[in-house]
Amino acid sequence: MLKVLRKEKGFTLTEIISVLGLTLLVTMLIYNIFLISQESFGVGDRHLEISQNGRVFLDRLSRELRQTQEIVTSLPETKDVEGFPPAEELEFQDGHNISDIQYIRYYQDNGQIKRQEKYYYFFSEPDTHVYWNSEDELGGNPESLVTEERPIAEYINGLNFYGSSITYIDVRLAKQDSLLHIFTGVWGRNTRL
Repeated sequence: MLKVLRKEKGFTLTEIISVLGLTLLVTMLIYNIFLISQESFGVGDRHLEISQNGRVFLDRLSRELRQTQEIVTSLPETKDVEGFPPAEELEFQDGHNISDIQYIRYYQDNGQIKRQEKYYYFFSEPDTHVYWNSEDELGGNPESLVTEERPIAEYINGLNFYGSSITYIDVRLAKQDSLLHIFTGVWGRNTRL
């Protein structure tokens, strides 16, 4: 029997290593592009989330503040008044609920902005709502009762209020490496000065 020797063609070891190296290089390049795009998406998503939180909070507060008749919190004229720093919470009379005297309070608590609804009363007449600065027949101040409290926004890093005819709101939001500073002023069209 005769064996016929054929010259078979194939890949050499050098060619196989070269192709595997190039494939690995292209795969690593695609993976790095994927990681960079994911990180960019994450940064954009975090910034969008804190922007949305700030916008929702300011929209709601602005709407309620425009309707108020009286701001209870004592506010400095500007944020730079020595010895009188800007307030970190704001309480005002609810201008939407005119059947009862009710108040709304916004404040920061553990990175959240919370909203309270409350009213003032005297022990002698607990069902009668009175103004926050009312006095009873003995000159005593009223008590307050919170009827509702809930978070409105999160990722809050700082909150300040100041101003007289215009209430200025200064909010700082932060989530991981995304920071946002929002500043606005609200004129209370029903506010008594």
